[in-house]
Amino acid sequence: MNYLAHLHLADISNTSLAGALLGEYARGTVDTTLPQRLQTGIVLHRRIDSFTDAHPLHAARVRALPPPFRRFGGIITDMMFDHCLARHWPRFHPLPLETFVQQAHAELQPDRHWPEAMVLLVTRMQQSGLLLHYREFDGIITALTRIDRRFKRPTPLPYCRPLLEKHYTGFEQAFLVFYPELQHYVLRQARGFAG
Repeated sequence: MNYLAHLHLADISNTSLAGALLGEYARGTVDTTLPQRLQTGIVLHRRIDSFTDAHPLHAARVRALPPPFRRFGGIITDMMFDHCLARHWPRFHPLPLETFVQQAHAELQPDRHWPEAMVLLVTRMQQSGLLLHYREFDGIITALTRIDRRFKRPTPLPYCRPLLEKHYTGFEQAFLVFYPELQHYVLRQARGFAG
């Protein structure tokens, strides 16, 4: 899953939004000197990613993409699922998306535990309204084009619009079945942390 889903799942499970994003950057063994909420967020982020990657509906969406896009199918599917979450937001959260994003921005205040890359991400997220742009198909295409720039060699990501238009209904249908299962999984995991 991508940023919006990780923040949403941290919110509904009453875990750390910062920890949910920190999971993008923390590698290897979780640093036990971090505050417990950040440690929990990192562990939960990893479990969410593992659950998602192993889920048959996510895997089927990846397999449905032809070469050369399939190689980047995890990224594409995660972005499309974030798009579907933004589009169907009222099904999954009582607050309007704009209000949730505003509150998330207010809560995400850099501290000494954040790597510089995460500070830059959150700053860009806040300045550009990135999470709100996920509602629009063009916003996802723009995000995928930006992701392409992170790779040393060019990828097909900037050219996937026709493919995603063709597969749009498949992504949406898969997401609407998959995401409630992911929510239940995350809530069970969070209860384990609390215990």
